[in-house]
Amino acid sequence: MTFVGKILVVVQLVLSLLFMTFAGAVFSVEQNWKTARDDVQQELSSEKESHAATRKDFNKLKTDSTDQIASLSGESKKWKSNYEQLKTSTDNLKQDYELKKTEEGVQRAVAKLEITESQFRLDEALEQREINKALHEKQVELVKKNRSLEDDRFTLELKLGAQEQRNLVVLDELKTTRALARRKGGGLGALPSKDITPPPPISGKVLSARYGIGNRILYIELSIGGDDGIKEGQLLTVWRPGIAKRRQTKYLGRVRIIHVFPDKAVGTIREKAKNGVIAKGDNVTSKL
Repeated sequence: MTFVGKILVVVQLVLSLLFMTFAGAVFSVEQNWKTARDDVQQELSSEKESHAATRKDFNKLKTDSTDQIASLSGESKKWKSNYEQLKTSTDNLKQDYELKKTEEGVQRAVAKLEITESQFRLDEALEQREINKALHEKQVELVKKNRSLEDDRFTLELKLGAQEQRNLVVLDELKTTRALARRKGGGLGALPSKDITPPPPISGKVLSARYGIGNRILYIELSIGGDDGIKEGQLLTVWRPGIAKRRQTKYLGRVRIIHVFPDKAVGTIREKAKNGVIAKGDNVTSKL
């Protein structure tokens, strides 16, 4: 065998070894890739199952989320509606509060004015009380003075009554004396008609009538006097006008003038009508 043959044999042997090594390496790699493929396939199946489970969970979570979102959306609308109602109620309460606050301010001002007015009225009442006290004291003094004057008036009335009684006695005595004088043809108290001047045409009123024992009229005070032409001894007629058409004019009697003053006169009854009572306000005239 030649050298070239040997080299070829060696090269063939080396190549065989290399091929065997390459084949072993390829087989080993193929086994490794197969194992890796099986592992990857198994892992892929596992991942698919996990993905399916995850997708199922995702779909469930999505459904639950959709339902929860719908529920939360309804709750949100409900709370939003409640919020709007609460806001409206709050605004109304705020307006009521402002109104109450304004009313409270007004009431405070009114209360302040009422307190001021009450204080003023209290001061006025105290002042009026002092005035009333002074008036009461004055009234007490006036009452005492009035009682004293009433006592004086009563005493004077007693004296006047006694004087009237004496005047009545004197008048009776005067009438008796005049009657006796007329029987004798003249004398004290005689008033011949030729010596009496007739009164002028005049009218007046009865101012007062003073009565004595047995309701006898002692004196009559008239509203006409010397300035009107009245003189002592003259006779005047007393009468009372009727009321509309239900009562006729009534004749009450005649009065003899015994005292004359410038603006009034005093007389006595000369002739008295039956059932006729002369009173204040009756008419007196000389025209009849």
